[in-house]
Amino acid sequence: MNFYILEDDPIGQQRIQHYLPSSFITDSPTKLITALAADPHPKIILLDLEIKGLLHAGINTAKMIRQTDCISPIIVITTHDELSLQIFQSHISALDFIQKAQPETQFGKKLQLAIQMAYQRLTQVDLKMPVWLAIHNGVHTETFDLNTISHVSSNNGRHYINVHQSNITTQIRNTIKQISRYHDKFLQVHASFCVNQDFIQQYQCKDKVLLLTTGDLLPVSRRFKHNLSYLQP
Repeated sequence: MNFYILEDDPIGQQRIQHYLPSSFITDSPTKLITALAADPHPKIILLDLEIKGLLHAGINTAKMIRQTDCISPIIVITTHDELSLQIFQSHISALDFIQKAQPETQFGKKLQLAIQMAYQRLTQVDLKMPVWLAIHNGVHTETFDLNTISHVSSNNGRHYINVHQSNITTQIRNTIKQISRYHDKFLQVHASFCVNQDFIQQYQCKDKVLLLTTGDLLPVSRRFKHNLSYLQP
């Protein structure tokens, strides 16, 4: 397994290399992108958010990575807790968010746990064979791999829906009600949302929302909450 790290602080670089001694580490987003593109093997990516005074450099780098790589786990390591929501909203599918300022013992445990989760995620991806679905797009059809679809959302009440796949969103002419019938992995949780249950990370019953492994939060309506009964205690 290859590890790639974007970190501009020399002390931070040494700290991470203590846990991942064979990793590729750089303070240049361009060099990181180039190195990733040259490596066809499975990899785990660790990103600091602020690079050389640019607060959003890490998020922008993650977006560039996701343009060509929707598989490699991304772990965010930063001091900027206030950007956690923005990370989720950026659809970069960050696997974990690690705070730099925590004590070393906690930092090490958190990092090791995140690496274990990343290994598991890659193993799951390797084991899954494509499940091809031919979904109607008006009078035509579009082919999707079920394993890549996290959820489907309606498009402002129009007769179009958005099929969400990692960093790719495809608009087609169909309805949420119809989508839930294409495969038993699809669960309708709201009049405007249908989720692939393999992407559900947590059902927050009190707030009536679903947290997906992609970081997306989906509302759950009273009408469809029975579809999540298997997740409730």
